Amino acid sequence: METLEIVIGLIFIFLLLSLLATTVQELLASATSLRGKILLKAIVKLLELDNAEGLDRAAKSELVKGFKKQVKNSKVYQKYSGKFLFVEQLPSYLTADQVTALITELMENDTPAEADAPTARGLSAEPAQPAMLSNMKQRDLQRNLSVIMQGGKKMDTTVRSRGIFEVVEESEEALKKAEEVVDKAKLAFKKQYDEIMQRATGWYKRSIQTWLILVGLTIAICFDADTFKIWHNLTYNPESRQELLQLAQQFTDDNRINVYTTNPDSIPQDTLENISRLRTMVDSLLYNEIQKVPSPLGLGWDASLAEQYQSSGWKPGSSWLFYLKKFFGWTVTALAVSLGAPFWFDMLQKVIQIRNAGVRPQDAEKQQAQAASK
Repeated sequence: METLEIVIGLIFIFLLLSLLATTVQELLASATSLRGKILLKAIVKLLELDNAEGLDRAAKSELVKGFKKQVKNSKVYQKYSGKFLFVEQLPSYLTADQVTALITELMENDTPAEADAPTARGLSAEPAQPAMLSNMKQRDLQRNLSVIMQGGKKMDTTVRSRGIFEVVEESEEALKKAEEVVDKAKLAFKKQYDEIMQRATGWYKRSIQTWLILVGLTIAICFDADTFKIWHNLTYNPESRQELLQLAQQFTDDNRINVYTTNPDSIPQDTLENISRLRTMVDSLLYNEIQKVPSPLGLGWDASLAEQYQSSGWKPGSSWLFYLKKFFGWTVTALAVSLGAPFWFDMLQKVIQIRNAGVRPQDAEKQQAQAASK
């Protein structure tokens, strides 16, 4: 039972540090427009600009760089952009219709390629295909974008005249067919855009995984959250361990993880508002959760590294082993933090259920009496 209690305490500390690391990472991602940068990357991948043939790596890089600059200068994109502390903030998400309007604006200002644009029934063969679409291998996407651009500029309603009433009737029918073609192209483009956004979600998760390890290592060093030291302190401080167990039990009973995690759909688009929200969450975690962890259990620099080495009982001349073990303990904490708060919360709930199922009635009454006396 004692080992199980130590495991619960360690998991609870990992959970709190994971919540803090995730919130700090989101704060950094919001300040640096990480989502916006990945959105730009997704648009580049969608249009296959980085796959242009006949160009070396440097030329492709310049092509992509120039395209991103055109995107940032477009009227549609600037409508959803902003600034925070004189730093440009990119929109973190655009709908398929917004991206369609963005690409249409860029194509209208683009130099036409020599090849004729794909034609569709009810739409004219003009204007010529924009150069930015000339290197696309996805012919269906290329055709859909060309149809959307043409549909936004001109509908082919020219019919053979046999009388004024027949002309109006046949023109309306041609216009209706042209609109159906454009709507079908927009629907197909939305499906293709949703697919690239799913890939972008994977890119974002991989990016924040690296960030979480770095942020977790920084937090581990700042709090001296050495996994081996925490385990040692949990083992030799039974009273503080019981206090930590009560905090863990209360945290799971109140399901307080929902206070520190939010649905991505509910994240404010305004950067200043989002940063303010995340700062409030960091303060709440530090003062309402982490500060409650009993001081003997291994969080905080109560003693310097030299003092810890002297009191650790290591043999003289083996300080490098102590410091290596210390860094390894921080690294273990950072890797644990990178697993994420939901993982540790689920683990905490399961281990607490196992412990509660194994507590004898007299032990449970004794623990309740100790809690009441405090």
